[in-house]
Parts: sequence; C-alpha cells; structure tokens
Amino acid sequence: MRLKNTDLLIISCLRQDARMKLTDMSKVTRIPVSTLFDKIKIYEGGLIKKHTALVRFDRLGYQAKALIAFSTAPQNRQKLLELLDKDRNVNSLHKINNGWDYMAEVVFPGVKEVEEFIEKIEGMIRLKARKVFYIIDEIKKESFLSNPDTAGLIA
Repeated sequence: MRLKNTDLLIISCLRQDARMKLTDMSKVTRIPVSTLFDKIKIYEGGLIKKHTALVRFDRLGYQAKALIAFSTAPQNRQKLLELLDKDRNVNSLHKINNGWDYMAEVVFPGVKEVEEFIEKIEGMIRLKARKVFYIIDEIKKESFLSNPDTAGLIA
C-alpha cells in the first residue's frame, strides 16, 4: 500500500497520540475533521492493528524485561509457539530467522522469575538453543512514523 503524504501525516499524529482530538489533529495537519474521520475509519479496517497504551511496567512492579531468542527442532516449533503465545508474561512475540525460531519479549517482577520461565519452557520443549538479553534501559520505543514534521520524508 503506497500512502500519500497526507496519510503519513495522519498516521504520524495517531502514532504520537492516538487519543488526539480530531479538531487538534485538523489544526496540525490542515486536513478537515470530516476527512480525518473518514480516513481513520478506513485505516482501522486494515492498516491500524489496534490502539494501545505504552505502559511503564517497572511502576507496576515488573522490574525485569528480557528478549529471549528460541531455537528448536521443526517438529517442536508449533508447541513452542503455543506455549509462548499463551503465557501472560510474554509481551511481544516474533518469528525470526538466522537459525532462530522465535523472539519473545518478556516482563517479570525479577530476574529469578525470568530464569524460572526459561526452565519451565525447557522442561516442556527440547530447545536447540536459547539466548537471553536483559533490557537494562529502554531508550526508544514505537517512534517510527510518530513525528508529523518528518512523516512525509519516509521513502
């Protein structure tokens, strides 16, 4: 889908603040409110997956965040996917490549719980390999296409 600069501008406003009032967005974009409303409804039909909040998990008592890469035999991939997909501590899950199958972003109260999670997975699925990266500090997240000033510069 090739988007026009006005579409990119609208999307960047939504990425910056999905709760922005259409009247405020109209002032920023110089697009009439009725057009904004119609375009956003069209985007919600397929371009926009969902509206969500970015939560500071540490303020909820979840101090440990990690990215975990998993590799398993082809016959175990579906079961691993199901285990990861239904686990409440898996925040994001991706299918990846280069000898790995899945990358899970997990959120737990502490490092101990992350290690227990990995042991639980290893007790249920025979893994070829796993690699854990603890997230020390989140520097940038969900910022692509979130600045209306540069939205039209995306090639």
